[in-house]
Amino acid sequence: MTDLELLSNRLRMLENRFHKIKLIGVLAGIVVVALLLMGQRPPRPTQVPLTINPVDEPGTLSNGTPARQPVVENEVRAHQIILVDDKGRERASLVADNAGSVFLVMSDTKGKSRVNLSVSNDGPTLTFFDPSGKARTIVGSTTAVPSHVNDNGVAELAPPSSIVLFDSKGKLLFRAP
Repeated sequence: MTDLELLSNRLRMLENRFHKIKLIGVLAGIVVVALLLMGQRPPRPTQVPLTINPVDEPGTLSNGTPARQPVVENEVRAHQIILVDDKGRERASLVADNAGSVFLVMSDTKGKSRVNLSVSNDGPTLTFFDPSGKARTIVGSTTAVPSHVNDNGVAELAPPSSIVLFDSKGKLLFRAP
């Protein structure tokens, strides 16, 4: 092998390693954001405290009346589910449309969509938006970055799934693959 081939192989190996590290970093970021979002649950509404005295029967209040058990449904069916905060503002929605797509949209306190998880006929997509509503990160199936011609003059189709990063002006920063 020539020095040029050895250098080319080493560069390809380093690029592959760097690609894997970036992918792991983005996925770790998604996990951290998901964990932070799960921790944003508002406090439960105040309920009547259930105090059981040692002499009371289990499931009774301290005054002897039977305690009401919360209703737990085995199944909930709806076309959409909307979560609101304590001020009545819509914060998240889960919607299924007639085209077969499902969307989970989470909004900030100002009502702007910040995270969109969707499953459509094109595949699943996770999109993160900045406060102005512009897409900043797309993971999964995307048509946001069309086909293009690479440096060798070969036309490349947009992959069925990818990771795409945009700057604040909507300019493409990174795309893999």
